[in-house]
Amino acid sequence: MDLSLIAEFSLRIGSLSPQGFISYLRALPPAVPKQLRQIAFRRTLRLASERSDFYRRKFLQHGIKVGKVRRLEDLGGFYIEPEELREAPESFLCGKPEVAIESSGTTGHVTRIFMSQRELDYNARQGILLKAIYGISGEDRVLSTFDYGFCLDGQMIQRVLPYWGIFELCVGRVDPAEIYRRMSSYRFNIVMSGTPWLLRFTEVAEAEGRPYPLKLLVGGGGGGITTRARTRIETFWEAPLCMTYGSTEAGTLLGFECLRRDGYHLNEFDFYVEVLDPDDEGYGELVITTVHRSVMPLIRYRTRDVARLIPERCPCGLPFRRISPLRGRSDEIVASVWGNVHPDFFEKILGAVPDIDDDWQVALREKDGKQTFQFRLEVQDGESQHEKIKAQVLALIKREHRLAWQAYEQGLADVEFVFPSKGTLRKGRKLLRIVDERRSPRSQ
Repeated sequence: MDLSLIAEFSLRIGSLSPQGFISYLRALPPAVPKQLRQIAFRRTLRLASERSDFYRRKFLQHGIKVGKVRRLEDLGGFYIEPEELREAPESFLCGKPEVAIESSGTTGHVTRIFMSQRELDYNARQGILLKAIYGISGEDRVLSTFDYGFCLDGQMIQRVLPYWGIFELCVGRVDPAEIYRRMSSYRFNIVMSGTPWLLRFTEVAEAEGRPYPLKLLVGGGGGGITTRARTRIETFWEAPLCMTYGSTEAGTLLGFECLRRDGYHLNEFDFYVEVLDPDDEGYGELVITTVHRSVMPLIRYRTRDVARLIPERCPCGLPFRRISPLRGRSDEIVASVWGNVHPDFFEKILGAVPDIDDDWQVALREKDGKQTFQFRLEVQDGESQHEKIKAQVLALIKREHRLAWQAYEQGLADVEFVFPSKGTLRKGRKLLRIVDERRSPRSQ
């Protein structure tokens, strides 16, 4: 028996008895999936070396003889950089693609992966684990406003929910005010969405009056959530907010919080997760390896996400290891409600405003639980141009970044401006264009 058969058997148990599924996982000796994952890994290596132009070339460059590799560590310094995947995704293919998934179109550098319908359906059936750990029953009513488009979130949750056997409605990123007006009709008691949307939904309900407490909120988004925002949402709705961690490259969830909400349980049936170059606290870049994907496997892919492994076993009893909430990213890209924003994202806006000097910085902060983009702009002609510059920047956001403007209009994010004296932004040789201050004491 191999790991894929173990996973399929597990999902069959879960479809018949979600709680029986949890008991089965708790009783499964950790050594069993670990040994079978190594077998699946070696099979993935052989597949990649035989069918993928990229892997054949990369293995040759690194002097890797696939037949002699037994463990991940045997690959030495072999890693896949995000730039390699973005430049030639088709060269990774090992099978016939049937579905394409892209990262947010606001990144400026689209990442694209290909999968089969069978692979996506397998990922969706794994959602039975979430049904079990969250205690979801046939009486529950679920709303999802995860976004669609080319991204993964909306289409994945729409595939997951039919396996739960509950009333569900997947509507995409609808204005939170529209959802609020329908709450009393549909009586949703479980709400799923990105965390900026959940926060704005809470703000609307705070202003209008809470219709009733919820049973559960499920959040997603690469930027995670601050303690203050989580507390605000959970306190108002009298319900836990459980976060998930996924990515375009993974093609599914890499991790999820149980009801204890103390780190993400990793999906160790389908992934190896390593922490590259950990610091003294154990934080390093997450590196993932798929072991079941046959259309487009990824071997030691550097995610740029920074987190640490939590060594203690979770009291909930699940056997999967956990990682901490993400500390950030290892490059100058920040995950936000506007997508993964980067210097080029803002250069396209600020470079078109003639009165802004070359030195500028954008800080992502949190104010009253809302993501706020603070534009710190050194300008040429002083105070008299401030209002004009503000109007120009907002107009350019509307023109150049449609999804960012939509989030701004819906109240999911805010924008503010600071005009420091010329020459004060640059503290050293390099000026950081983007800084994430959401967890900083300044962001209050």
